[in-house]
Amino acid sequence: MDFENKDQNDKLTEQEHKKTGKKNPWKKYGAIVMAGVLLAGTAAGAGAFSGTGEVQAEEETEVHLNLASDEEEAPAEDEAAEEETEESAEEETEEETEEETEKATEAETEEETYEPIENSSSTEDAIVTTDVSAVVEEFMPCIVSITNYSVQELETFYYGTQEFESVGSASGIIVAQNGQELLIATNSHVVDGATELNVCFTAEAEDPEDLIVPGKIKGSDTSHELAVVAVEMGDIPEEVRSQLRVATLGSSEDLKVGQAAIAVGNALGYGQSVTCGIISALNREVSMDDFSSEVILTDAAINYGNSGGALLNAKGEVIGINVAKEVGDDAENMGYSIPIDTAVPILEEMINRETREKVEGGHGYMGVTVVNVSEEGKEYYDMPAGVFVYEVEEGSAADEAGIRQRDVITAFDGITVSSSDALVELLEYYEAGETVTVEVQTANNGTYEAEELEVTLQEGSGEEPQEEEETEELPEEEIPEEDKEEWQEFDQMPFFDNGLF
Repeated sequence: MDFENKDQNDKLTEQEHKKTGKKNPWKKYGAIVMAGVLLAGTAAGAGAFSGTGEVQAEEETEVHLNLASDEEEAPAEDEAAEEETEESAEEETEEETEEETEKATEAETEEETYEPIENSSSTEDAIVTTDVSAVVEEFMPCIVSITNYSVQELETFYYGTQEFESVGSASGIIVAQNGQELLIATNSHVVDGATELNVCFTAEAEDPEDLIVPGKIKGSDTSHELAVVAVEMGDIPEEVRSQLRVATLGSSEDLKVGQAAIAVGNALGYGQSVTCGIISALNREVSMDDFSSEVILTDAAINYGNSGGALLNAKGEVIGINVAKEVGDDAENMGYSIPIDTAVPILEEMINRETREKVEGGHGYMGVTVVNVSEEGKEYYDMPAGVFVYEVEEGSAADEAGIRQRDVITAFDGITVSSSDALVELLEYYEAGETVTVEVQTANNGTYEAEELEVTLQEGSGEEPQEEEETEELPEEEIPEEDKEEWQEFDQMPFFDNGLF
């Protein structure tokens, strides 16, 4: 599965492929072609065998296939045959009687006769191809393309860490508007790390540049893979604004497997496109990166760039927000969509937030060193998803607010925090001196209890966060005697991405 679409299929060695019988992934396309050849060859061979077998008809008999057109022509043929029979019946009756009697006697001694098997018939309730053009035409003004401009850091062998500009394309759905903003729902990974966002509307304009406007991140929730992008209404030309529509959100509660599904989005960044399929499965558990949830599985093609796009029902209502697809040699037509009933309460909270811009000249800090909670920590120690407080700077904003070593920060200003990267990105929008509500969970007799603390952010030192070794221990005197054994258990967990925030 990747992100879009992270492949979680295990990579097999060549030897393992031979043992398991799976095809070598390096021969992917060859395997597809060969499978077709083998199937065609098998069918041809079967036909040749049946034509040369031991069982043969003693007399040549004309056999007719049960074609749908034959059902309509049969009555006319029957009438003609009946007329011919009546004309010659009297002349041939006496001559054929003796011959038929002799043949019938011989047939009874040679072979047994069977009643003919009835032919199947056509039905008016047959499956028909559905025309979804009306649904698509109505929905297209609700879908947008989102372009994310960001800076990626890459480690190089000769030149160390280098920064490169990166551009990514995805999709979004117009879900609401307030007095000054048009609000667009998408995935959190679509806007992740953005230094600039552009939104392109699906409309007609004399100048194509009028369709592209800047956007701002109004809210992002990585644990649910949802985000909201805000566009200033004043930035949208009247010619374009008059064509836009707010999407109708349906319900995913009553969905049934086999119902129609229509995926709309900016596939591969080429512009809006539509694919059709069905609901393949419901409540399918999917985990990738910080996201773990039950999703809708559909065979409607979902490709790179469809992230944040819409999954519609036959009425044109949004029943899901497309998020990922399964990839690999063993996967075909497996796309994942966040159920709209799951997304609605999170989107409603985000669209009512204050739209913030990144602080220039230094943002606020809390004064803590944090590490991500590992999967082992979540599984074996029942730790909540969030960031683990490795150390609290004495006299810092966090210290004064009551945040302690070994707490887990799970939310910042009402926004779920699932990683240290998510926390530092949030802090970039808050100035020193602002008071923010931080949710922390503290271990108490083997369980974690949630508490909300008010933290007044401090000015940062401007230094880059120091990375700790994964196995580094706190000085012995700083660990309370009764907590030494518990801390050593934590110390063995594979934490990573440490930093002072």
